[in-house]
Amino acid sequence: MKNVIILVLLSFICSPLSAAETVLPVKQHSLTLSGGYLRTMPPGQTVTAGFLIATNNSEVDCQIVSAQSPLTERIEFHTHLHADGMMQMRPTKKVMVAAGTTIRFEPGALHLMFFNVNKRLIDGQTEPLQLNTDNCGSHSLTLNIRSVLRPMMDHS
Repeated sequence: MKNVIILVLLSFICSPLSAAETVLPVKQHSLTLSGGYLRTMPPGQTVTAGFLIATNNSEVDCQIVSAQSPLTERIEFHTHLHADGMMQMRPTKKVMVAAGTTIRFEPGALHLMFFNVNKRLIDGQTEPLQLNTDNCGSHSLTLNIRSVLRPMMDHS
């Protein structure tokens, strides 16, 4: 009986160590954010869309679970789906960025929606954005403000 108790105690003591050894370490800058911008809003509007590129440089999957900005208290992830011959925008709770992949938040596809924006957005200015993940930390990015009238590409 004494041997059984010792074996049980040893299994409890050793279990957390073996579980900890199976967790992959995450590089500090495992998620790289780039190319971020927000669209300006027509007068009287308080909703806009944000776009960026997220690259996961680590060996573990990262789920982006939330976004924060001083512009608003509410930012949602939205995606576009084809349903019944129509394009529909739908919110999604999380965005998976698998290990070694790149996800693009872009017009007509996955994007950020900023609701109740608390100030006028001016072309050429910038605003901060923070994306929070499940196991890859929080990452900041500066978003450029672009007029909805500005061409997507500069041909000069």
